[in-house]
Amino acid sequence: SLPLGAGRLTRERLRLSPGDPAPPSTQAVEELREYVDGQLDPVIKEIVDVGWERPVGTSKTFRTLARLAGAAPSGAGVWTKRSLTRTGLRQVIGFIRHIPPGQLAELEGVSIGRAHQLLAGAVVAETVMRKLDVEKLTICPWALREGVILRRLDQLGSH
Repeated sequence: SLPLGAGRLTRERLRLSPGDPAPPSTQAVEELREYVDGQLDPVIKEIVDVGWERPVGTSKTFRTLARLAGAAPSGAGVWTKRSLTRTGLRQVIGFIRHIPPGQLAELEGVSIGRAHQLLAGAVVAETVMRKLDVEKLTICPWALREGVILRRLDQLGSH
């Protein structure tokens, strides 16, 4: 686990709040990218040769980024297959980095409470995908919390 959560990076590196009237500067975004690169380098060296049968993204941030890149909306159902490509993610970053945090929530699929954190999450996602040479992620409809609950339910069922 690394200290690369979207909320933390937004506060500490981009210094954004939900109602900010302007997007972060190009310099702030580049400094964030360099910071994320530096945090990932020691970990990437350990896992880069593992290989990936099926890379999966799990979080509301990944679901939102995939939606902005053209994936089906949540209304299409939990079992609808969704993915996020690195090319699509780069296009999303190129678009959202110019939008003030307060206006990001106006985009379809972007929640009001997390809109200002979306750029930081996108930078982390793109950096990880690039460093691991992952071109496409399958989007899981659940995140860590749901995974823990499902695992516990599975354990209870086997007793």
